[in-house]
Amino acid sequence: KTGTVAVASSFHHSNLPYTITMASPSTPQRPIQLLFRSKEAVELYTLPDTSSTATATATATLAPKTGGTTLYKGISTFHLLNPNGSCAYIHDVNVGLIKCDIINSNSNNSNAAAPFLKDSKAIQLAKCSPRGSYLLTWERPNSSGSNNNNTTGNLKVWNAKCGTFLLGFSCKKATLTTLQWTHDESLIFHLVTNEVHVYSNTFARVGKVRCNGIASFSLPSVKGSASNTIPNKNENSKYLLTVFVPGVKGKPARVDLLRYPDRMGRESSTVDASDNTNNTPSAPSLASKSLFNAEEVTVQWSPRADSALLLTQTSIDATGESYYGSSHLFLLLENDSKRPGYGSAISVPLPSEATKTSQGAVPIVECKWISNPQITGSVPFCVISGNMPALASLHHGITAEATFLFGRAHRNTMDVAPHGRFVVCGGYGNLAGGMDFWDRNKGKRIPRQVVLPETENYVTIKEELSVTSSSPVVGHAWSPDSRTYLVSTTSPRMNVDNGVNIYRYDGSVVDAASLPWENEKYCPNKLLCAEYVPAPFPEVDEENKEEFYYYPDRPQSPPPRRFVELKGGKAKVALAKLSSSQSGGQSNNGKDGNRLLFPNGQSAASAAAAYVPPGARKSGGGGSGGSYVPPGARKGSSTGGGSSLAERMRQEREGSAANVSGIKVTKRTGGPVGGAGASSAANAEKSKSALRREKQKLAKEKAEQEAAAAEQRKEEEEKARIETNKADPEKRAKKIKKTLKQIDDIKAKKASGVELNEDQRKKIVSEEGLRKE
Repeated sequence: KTGTVAVASSFHHSNLPYTITMASPSTPQRPIQLLFRSKEAVELYTLPDTSSTATATATATLAPKTGGTTLYKGISTFHLLNPNGSCAYIHDVNVGLIKCDIINSNSNNSNAAAPFLKDSKAIQLAKCSPRGSYLLTWERPNSSGSNNNNTTGNLKVWNAKCGTFLLGFSCKKATLTTLQWTHDESLIFHLVTNEVHVYSNTFARVGKVRCNGIASFSLPSVKGSASNTIPNKNENSKYLLTVFVPGVKGKPARVDLLRYPDRMGRESSTVDASDNTNNTPSAPSLASKSLFNAEEVTVQWSPRADSALLLTQTSIDATGESYYGSSHLFLLLENDSKRPGYGSAISVPLPSEATKTSQGAVPIVECKWISNPQITGSVPFCVISGNMPALASLHHGITAEATFLFGRAHRNTMDVAPHGRFVVCGGYGNLAGGMDFWDRNKGKRIPRQVVLPETENYVTIKEELSVTSSSPVVGHAWSPDSRTYLVSTTSPRMNVDNGVNIYRYDGSVVDAASLPWENEKYCPNKLLCAEYVPAPFPEVDEENKEEFYYYPDRPQSPPPRRFVELKGGKAKVALAKLSSSQSGGQSNNGKDGNRLLFPNGQSAASAAAAYVPPGARKSGGGGSGGSYVPPGARKGSSTGGGSSLAERMRQEREGSAANVSGIKVTKRTGGPVGGAGASSAANAEKSKSALRREKQKLAKEKAEQEAAAAEQRKEEEEKARIETNKADPEKRAKKIKKTLKQIDDIKAKKASGVELNEDQRKKIVSEEGLRKE
């Protein structure tokens, strides 16, 4: 077994918020591999070195394609990978579920004759337990009911090592969420009517969670700890979970945060495995949240398994402003600093810069935890909120306040690298496929290093760093070592241009000539799925300590000395000039062998040869030198702007994006998030006494202004009263008589001993003036 990792050393850098633990392998590390499932076969590819210099060398020599390993030939319905990346489970309706070894894979065992699981042809859904020791499968219940009992059942648990059937449950719904393991696989939770039964890893009943009307529950699949803390052995035997109860008959929905075995609710209990009659009651839940607008809930657990994000959604928006319904985001915490021994459920405060609906609501587009539990302090999370262009922000893991703004753009996806250092903000699905690559530690976009083809010139682009995928994005994921990012176009979502592209962590595309597969092989609609093979679990060292990551956490690689730093327009002009002579060059496969991506995602050839309408190809369309110039950009045009109408509309929509991009948000003091400007910087240079005097001066000026405004308002009211009397004296006399009658009544009350209020006393004072008038 390969991939043994031993701790070598630790160091702390002053610019980094946490300590990095470097690991050195005692045996060669497993390479990064990708699994492709097509309509013809399931194949395994090994990703080569993707650094800029290595790719340039491989492209210059035009190395032949190495190809991949065929794990299984034939049509498959689905597949799943073991969490430790050791094997793949492939389902064929004519054979059943087949197990294919990845570590010792070779091209000679591409066809497996016998199924791994007995009578598994009818399986429709399958998943692995968190540590890969068990398999859970679901098949449609038989009409005869032969597989709808506790002996066999249609929801089955198997041993993932030998394929032995262990236990069966009955489940009519096509779902695998009714049975879940804890992160260490020591307990199994099974949802039944109004209860969740708890089993040990030997399938002995050890407890139950009683909750009337429960519809779903959630357990964290991963649990880590901060690098500067020592795990508490007592806490390892406690497990958090959430339960969701939909609203019925006018009652709101509810989500409870529970902890096994001591805080599962008053109606819940634990059972001694040796004596099923010895029930121990449990204490109340840690926290509970009533949800008035929630039909569905999605729970995302922190990598430390001590908090969770709760995203609630409704299918219909009551205001009628959104086709996708309404959504709200909450943060569930195990420990509340204000109430020791209890948890809390708080609404996540969204940045004021996020675009709101006319009703003041802010839709939630995406939320994602930073996946590294070893960060010192709380683990933050990312949120994309607001109407398009939506705002991406980073939030504190305990207070939920925004701490950093990534900016506003057409984005709907946040992909966090496994080590939590790099973040991709993407716009996929019905959006154009734009991507922004960020270094979360530095709070900046990552500069993109571009290698110019057939030259020894290298440039680093540090401005306009957004990348646009050349094909529609269906699948997307980070590699286990956080160095590359996969973007795929697959069927049946897209039945054209199927293939896989690989981007480096800085957003530069890996040349297709250096990849071991040919995308043309899967065109137009043969590719069904493409994903990275998971990293193996790190082994326990001699100190009985297990590392969280198999691959070490690596920062940005510094550019080689021959890289030339160019910014913005200069870099674009240099790329266009140096590659204009190569725009006609094609590689072996008919595609751009070493395509350059500009900040907007265009290649050098497309940037050099802009589209010219047919009617303007001879006359030049109003431009000089025979090049077409849009009417809005021509000299003397009344529209001006130097760009097309669509471009100016885009600039108008996204004009404020630069103002909220890359802002580090301090703690709120009443102002908007990210609103710290020049005034705060100037105040930092003043002494405390100067600031106090300035504050007193401003307060005095404000009081004088308010007094002057009140005096002016009084004079205006007096003038208006005099003008009213001149215009209609009879109407004014009638009103005075009514007021005098009220004053007489007030005097009578006063004589009887009734205490008067302020308005009544004012009326009595005004009696003399009214009688004169």
